[in-house]
Amino acid sequence: MIKLRQAVVAVPDVDAASAEARKELGLAPGFPDPLLHDVGMADESIILGDGASFLEFVGPLRPDTGIQRWLDKAGPGGYCLSIQVSDIAPYLERAEAAGVAIAADLEVYGYRIAQLHPKRLGLLIELDEIPDPAVWFWDDVEKEIPTDPQVDSFVSVELESADPAAQSALWAEVFGVEVTDVDGTPQIRIGELVARFVAGRRQAMTGIELKASAGATMAAGTLELSGVRFTIS
Repeated sequence: MIKLRQAVVAVPDVDAASAEARKELGLAPGFPDPLLHDVGMADESIILGDGASFLEFVGPLRPDTGIQRWLDKAGPGGYCLSIQVSDIAPYLERAEAAGVAIAADLEVYGYRIAQLHPKRLGLLIELDEIPDPAVWFWDDVEKEIPTDPQVDSFVSVELESADPAAQSALWAEVFGVEVTDVDGTPQIRIGELVARFVAGRRQAMTGIELKASAGATMAAGTLELSGVRFTIS
């Protein structure tokens, strides 16, 4: 089992960024992860219409933090993917074999999580070992459910790099999948999520595709939010 649970965007002002996203996507106010405050990060996790996926905005609470250094270097944009897996061990073995550093391996909220360093992958990858696909960290958190969501869940992400072929091969090695070519664009599948690799000047997550909800009134298309191109399909 593998499933993208949370896409994370780094921003200098969490309140402003989350308010804009909620307005554009028809989502309800989110909630903070209290553990992030302890490491100098502000955040808001916003639930999507499917009730099981989250869009999170993170930013610095003080200047001497890793997230501030990230923003100073890369600017606002895609920062992390939180991916639920049934067993972390195979992913860590493949990551280490591919030369991807393990940035953290610890227990959080009673579950093992591991974070893969962003230097080679282009963004932070968090693997959350929760074997039951019906269980997630935020199940017991009091949260506001959107009454008229425009989007339901994640469909794909776009990953920019100077060498999409090499980058897609690296990701495929870590996730134990094959690269496919679709109209000249290499891509892999991470569970139901499609990860597409495109040419660009830097390594970054530059796009997130969201599935429109059944009752969506907004037109399909794209919008720019906090340095990420969101596509509604």
